[in-house]
Amino acid sequence: VKRPSGISGLLGKIGSKKQKMSTLEKSKLDWENFKEEEGIVEELAIHNRGKDGYIERKAFLERVDHRQFEIERDIRLSRMKP
Repeated sequence: VKRPSGISGLLGKIGSKKQKMSTLEKSKLDWENFKEEEGIVEELAIHNRGKDGYIERKAFLERVDHRQFEIERDIRLSRMKP
């Protein structure tokens, strides 16, 4: 069986099949809808910006990791020099 090629084949593929939604996409959509229905979008944004927010903790850990790397690098370089 020969498959249609060119633009007509491409358009046939696009028009004939619906894109299936993955579980991750469906969960994200459900979460967004839940936040809107409950009216907690702003509350979550404020909480995540605060001291106990996930993004703030992640940024803090990255800064600590980078600082620790610089300290270890300086130690290694000082030992290499005569």
